[in-house]
Amino acid sequence: MNKGLLAFNIVLLLAVGVLYFLFFTKNDKAGETVITRPGPDSSLVWINTPVAYFEMDSIEANFIGFKKMENEVLTKERVKNDSINILRMIFQNHLQRVQPLFQKMTLAQRDSLNSAVMDLDNQIKSKIGELNQQYQTYYFGKQQEIVTQIKNYCKEFNKDRRYSYIIANEPIFFFADTAYNITSELLKGLNEYYGKKKKN
Repeated sequence: MNKGLLAFNIVLLLAVGVLYFLFFTKNDKAGETVITRPGPDSSLVWINTPVAYFEMDSIEANFIGFKKMENEVLTKERVKNDSINILRMIFQNHLQRVQPLFQKMTLAQRDSLNSAVMDLDNQIKSKIGELNQQYQTYYFGKQQEIVTQIKNYCKEFNKDRRYSYIIANEPIFFFADTAYNITSELLKGLNEYYGKKKKN
């Protein structure tokens, strides 16, 4: 009787072990065992979700594509600021020309002049708004170009599928193990990759 119970308990233990194994693992097409997420309190490591990160400030400081974009944006900003300053100067010069005439005018002429000055002021403000909007659109477009270049290179960098995720180490990260920091490797590859593309 005791031997029968012992054998039954062993069979149950083995069945629980098999169920545990089947529940917490799955087989992919290549036949590799992959650990899935069992729950928030589990100490199992997610060995099939390797994550690497890079430091965005280092990319911004050293990526030739980012430097080029920065120079283009600064040039565009200078042109925009120069245009705005010229428009403001035009308005100030106009005011200086008409102010001495104002005292000699009739009431109707003053009203007409005030209306013309306000129209010019509104036109200049509208033009300044357009210039600022054009600059913002250009700036965000250039930023998006850089993000796209980095994303595209990350695909090239990870063509051997070493990582499931490559992320930027932004300020919201409170801890990052430097063993997974690929900044230098990624930066070197980015500069070489886009240097070759530019030559082609």
